Amino acid sequence: MFTFNFGATVWGVVLLPFAAAAGCASESAPPSGDADLLARDQAFVSIARTLSKELTQKADATSGGAALSVPSSHAKDSFYVAINKKELNRRYFLSAYAKQLLANPQPGPFPATSLGTRVVTFRVQNGKLFVFDAQDGLASSDIFDPSSIIEAYPLVGDYEPFLSLRGHDDYVLFDPAGGLNRFGIVSDAYAKGDKPLHFQVDLSYLQNFRRVNDGATFEQVFTGALNDTTTGSPDYDENWYRISGTLGVALRRYTEGKGFTPFDAGKVSQEYYYRSPPLLVKNTGGTLERAIKWNINSGMAPIKWFISDPVLQVAKEHPKYDIVGAIKAGIENWNQVFGFKVFEASVAGPGDSFGDDDKNYFIYDPNPNGIAYADWRLNPNTGEIRGASVYFSAGFFRDAIEKLDPPTRAFKRTIQPKTPPRIREMTWGSFRPTRLCALWAGASDERNDEDGPRAAKLTGAQAVNKYITHIALHEIGHALGLRHNFKGSLVPPPQQSSVMDYIEVSDAAATDPAPPGPYDHAAVKLLYGLSKSEPTQPFCTDRIPSIDPTCATFDRTEDPLMKYWGANYNEHLKFILRGEGATEHQRNIEQRYLDGTAAFLRAGSTIDQGRAWQQLNELLAVGIDHAADNAKYPGYTDRLSEFQNWMLNRVFLEPPPTPNGGIPAIPVLVGDTLKAIVTELRGVTVNSDKYRGWNTRRTSVDVLKKLQTQSAYEALLSARTNLAEVRTSLPAGSPEAMLMDDLLARIDAATRPYYTK
Repeated sequence: MFTFNFGATVWGVVLLPFAAAAGCASESAPPSGDADLLARDQAFVSIARTLSKELTQKADATSGGAALSVPSSHAKDSFYVAINKKELNRRYFLSAYAKQLLANPQPGPFPATSLGTRVVTFRVQNGKLFVFDAQDGLASSDIFDPSSIIEAYPLVGDYEPFLSLRGHDDYVLFDPAGGLNRFGIVSDAYAKGDKPLHFQVDLSYLQNFRRVNDGATFEQVFTGALNDTTTGSPDYDENWYRISGTLGVALRRYTEGKGFTPFDAGKVSQEYYYRSPPLLVKNTGGTLERAIKWNINSGMAPIKWFISDPVLQVAKEHPKYDIVGAIKAGIENWNQVFGFKVFEASVAGPGDSFGDDDKNYFIYDPNPNGIAYADWRLNPNTGEIRGASVYFSAGFFRDAIEKLDPPTRAFKRTIQPKTPPRIREMTWGSFRPTRLCALWAGASDERNDEDGPRAAKLTGAQAVNKYITHIALHEIGHALGLRHNFKGSLVPPPQQSSVMDYIEVSDAAATDPAPPGPYDHAAVKLLYGLSKSEPTQPFCTDRIPSIDPTCATFDRTEDPLMKYWGANYNEHLKFILRGEGATEHQRNIEQRYLDGTAAFLRAGSTIDQGRAWQQLNELLAVGIDHAADNAKYPGYTDRLSEFQNWMLNRVFLEPPPTPNGGIPAIPVLVGDTLKAIVTELRGVTVNSDKYRGWNTRRTSVDVLKKLQTQSAYEALLSARTNLAEVRTSLPAGSPEAMLMDDLLARIDAATRPYYTK
């Protein structure tokens, strides 16, 4: 498999292919010293090749030292690879993994990412070793079965250290560093529509060749730059698009797990599971999708997971918390679902690497970038998971301490953005990142909400440990094949029906015990053949846009509209109206609670629409006497009118600034809810309680126009009659009279005609 580590943050997708890089074929290399190296009949053999002094200096100059970020004591050593001719007709897994990346000016948030796996065969022709896609399901019929070239590596001829070895005639020597090198960048910030940007690879070499029992792995280090900027030009070193990285490559013989039974993803009613790429069913015009799963059975040896060793330093520095035990629990607690030992976790040793294709890794990164995600390497023919990894940033540990054990102040609080930043990341040819989840620390409510941990009678340290376990459970659940279930929180807190939801920190910490939930048990047992029944618990995922407002992240309780979204909306609104910390409370409402409440107005049931409007307008409604509030909090009604104006614009006239799935941007109202809103808007338009400013009144006219209903039309006409009468009593030429004339003209424009269709 290939491995990459990525740099700076960018949100979106656009591919930028990279140009081919020539290998370094002219450099001499000493003989290996082992004349029988090829006589052992191995599938792949590395042939030593030392870079020239000139080329080594070029590596340092062009990469700015970036290649040194790869942890190798032989970073400047390189090699060719020899493939046994007997292997040319055999199928292999070719896997890619992004292990290291430096994207000027800094590393990005998504290191350690699988780019996927292909089933391939090899063919020698025209001085190259061609790599062909040999996956099943590529032929649409007996007539159309196209060949697809994935890579082409130049052959190396007349290389004396290779030709001097006994058995060299049985091998083909090639240069993996001199392939097509079609690296790319996925980023909405650096794309120009559908036109890719050019990437020139300036230098590419190999390191860390490693034979495994069914093939070999190695790493390709590269450096280059986007666009036409060339090495040596005055602005090269300042090029924002300069990239250096390490691609982990694995070539392992194709096998299918003994006794593995593929799972037809189409036989279940919901999108519980991740799916393998669709396979064409020859001569039928149809496709087949497999659910992703491991080859798990009761007689198996446990699947080993390695926890990266930086976690030991964290445990030493913060002995109050059992972070190693918390992560192990997050991995091994899934064993109880199966009833036998499936996963076994331990801390990695000095000889282990997260880039090794034959190891499963839980990567604890001391960098507090605040993200966690899972990915896997699979057999695209069957959906069998061959290996997996989880990335876990220290940001979650910091977030947990800040929210659940704040007296320790072990870390300075770092607030993560509500909307993740844009992500810059790499691709290689047709290989793309296969990340299953991108969970951000700090994405939930930022209050220090300890109700859950207190209810469970946990100490701060216990709550922190449980939160870390929850995050690990969530990501390992993805690695088992489970998609998100964003209805896992629709139960009385702090319990959850699924760890595959995004939930509040306090709820995640308070769930006691902290195993997978009942939904998780049911879904995993069905996938792995331990049950024939689908889960009965509420379910929704991010596979298909939701039109269900209860399918939401970071909500809580069995009635999130009233007990979470609406309750928090009004809690923050009270402070805004009083003029107490208005900026912070406005931000919380704007970024979270208004849209969560309004989703029920936009797409809820008839009953929920009415309840949502009550929550949105309860403190703002026309007809409430605010004399006492004005006296106690000067400017209260001015703030009330300003906020109502903002709320009406946000709910009825502007699409939400955050992704809203399939939920309509503008509410479609009926029945009593429509009647209540029309009544309120008419009262605002005529300013019946004398608290509404002109901006709010004008917005009310616009919303009544937007509704396009008979009742809203009649309300506008009625309001105009009332306002025209008031206008007769206003002094001619006064500001009040001019503003009234403007409002009347606005109503006239809205009603002549009213209906736009």
